[in-house]
Amino acid sequence: MTTFPNLFSPLRIGGLELANRLVMSPMENCYASREGIPSERSKAYFEARAKGGVGLITLGACTIDEKHREVLRTIDFGRDDVIAAHRELTNRVHAHGARIQPQLVHPGPDGLAPYLSGIPNIGPSVIPSYITGIPCKELEEAELPHLVDRYRAAAVRVREAGYDGIELHAAHGYMMLGSFLSPTRNRRTDGYAGHSEDGRIRLLIEVVRAIKAAAGEDFPLTLRISGYERNPGSRPIHDTPRIAPRLVEAGVDAFHVSGGVIDPLTTQMVTGTHFGPAHNVSAATAVKQVVDVPVMAVGRIHDPALAERILADERADLIAMGRPLLADPEFANKAREGRVSEIRRCISCENCIDSMEAGRTICAVNPFTGREAEFDVDETPRSKRIVILGGGPAGLEAARIATLRGHRVALYERNASLGGALVLAATVHPENQAFLDFLLSEVRRLRVEVHLDTELKADEVAALGAEVVLVATGGRLVTPRIPGDELSHVYSGALLRSLMAGHFPNEARARFRLWQRWGLRMLGRPLARRMRPAALHWLAGWWMPFGPRVVVLGGDLAAIELAEFLAERGRRVCVIESGDEIAPEVGAKRRTEHMDRLDRLGVPVHVGLWPERISAGEVRLNHGRSIAADSVIVAGGIERATDLVDALRGRVPELHALGDCTGLGLIRKATEDAARVVCAL
Repeated sequence: MTTFPNLFSPLRIGGLELANRLVMSPMENCYASREGIPSERSKAYFEARAKGGVGLITLGACTIDEKHREVLRTIDFGRDDVIAAHRELTNRVHAHGARIQPQLVHPGPDGLAPYLSGIPNIGPSVIPSYITGIPCKELEEAELPHLVDRYRAAAVRVREAGYDGIELHAAHGYMMLGSFLSPTRNRRTDGYAGHSEDGRIRLLIEVVRAIKAAAGEDFPLTLRISGYERNPGSRPIHDTPRIAPRLVEAGVDAFHVSGGVIDPLTTQMVTGTHFGPAHNVSAATAVKQVVDVPVMAVGRIHDPALAERILADERADLIAMGRPLLADPEFANKAREGRVSEIRRCISCENCIDSMEAGRTICAVNPFTGREAEFDVDETPRSKRIVILGGGPAGLEAARIATLRGHRVALYERNASLGGALVLAATVHPENQAFLDFLLSEVRRLRVEVHLDTELKADEVAALGAEVVLVATGGRLVTPRIPGDELSHVYSGALLRSLMAGHFPNEARARFRLWQRWGLRMLGRPLARRMRPAALHWLAGWWMPFGPRVVVLGGDLAAIELAEFLAERGRRVCVIESGDEIAPEVGAKRRTEHMDRLDRLGVPVHVGLWPERISAGEVRLNHGRSIAADSVIVAGGIERATDLVDALRGRVPELHALGDCTGLGLIRKATEDAARVVCAL
């Protein structure tokens, strides 16, 4: 019997029966062909989620007009010649017992038509695109029936292609229907005017009725809509429950209740960790209380136990998940079979969003997302003896994949515990803990041979007789020398990492009192071996070696997360970065979230400045001013460290370097390197 009886019970949307209540949210991924049809990459990606056990899959933002696309390589239902290509996708999904539906959209004012088709975007009023800032053309009332016909024709193609239903996008105050619903974007004065409820919902009702008439009353139609737009002047929290019964009367068979409005970084749509889990559930519950059709909740529901509780409490009827199914397509199967510890959790790092902006959606913790047809994860025909040097994320992921493929793996780690740089990352940014826990749990479950406190030299590695050697020993942390950095209140990033690993280097002697030195020497290694980052995170609230005013010199991601960590624990922190921006390793969405967090924590940030001298009580900067400091942290940066790789060349049969030892790349590079190399063995 399943641990989650509600989550894995059947449910009907209109005439469609779903095997369970878990739905894959619509997410744009740019995997389609240039012609707008599902590519092999698309098919393999969706099939993996169907095989993983979800009840319903939703394709994200499929356009009804090939001249109007929101992103490149989006799926197209605007013409008849796409139908055959879609049938292969629907057949492959159905073969695993899942259902599948496209989300139909017209991007309206927020598309790429000016760039792709040489025509203006269109919308309810002359308003700028949230994506490009280019103003759109206002639709004349006489043009609206043609728009409705576009939806009608697309719905017919959807059914002919073998899909099981349709999701209609009218959320987040953007694209066509969401813009007509939004009082801030719909400035019309005719019968579709945004200042009246009847006017705002009129086009949506016409589209719903047209789809039901064309595709059939028995063909289920789900409406994606914001329960609360969380923006001044936008639809208030009580608006969706008020209009929902009218939408059911028009033909809506289910509601998918999201929240927020669009902005260039989807700040409120695809939310960061500061929003907390399940932040849209109350809005979904409000809709559920006024309609008799199923209501779907979505938004940072990453835990099957939380999903089960929402359903058991009758706050929603279905649970939609997006990023968790990027992180682990087998989420549903693992939850149903009681293998919750094997679920690879989303860490809300926003890499999927930032990579999509570059035209290729990838998941930092799951290197197989979008590469299901590329990487060979089947059991190898010949097992090889593989030695992995380094127990950080690259080494652990390589060990996991290699063992699953049937190779014989031995992993050697120089420190007292596994995790590498991910331990510090999880301490200062707890969301990383889930991925560290997953890797450690998998290494234990798969019984990988692990050697801790073991740093091998090239001769020793060669003597092991391995067929393949993977070097994942991490990068070299380089700390710039600054006059005054020898003072006792100055800490380097390298020193902090050493202490976290249980070491007590000589440079630490002058920075700690006698009892502290004794404690670190006696307990450092045992604590490093046994203590999880979550415990260190908690203990830091009681004691840290830093004074009340801390200056962090450096603004890379690790330094920024450390600054946030210190500020959350009552330190007055200031960040100094010599470059032009902070956290250059990450994309715009993740970087903006950190800037917002620093702002909320009251952390001043300066770029284009560098320290000239550190003295007692202050840091003097190049512009002639000083900043008061009781403690100074010189963060440093990661450089490639291939000494061991170079020493092993020609001495082992096959040699590969993974992760930061070939240059900083964060979690996404660690996992991608591991998958790319191990799947080719």
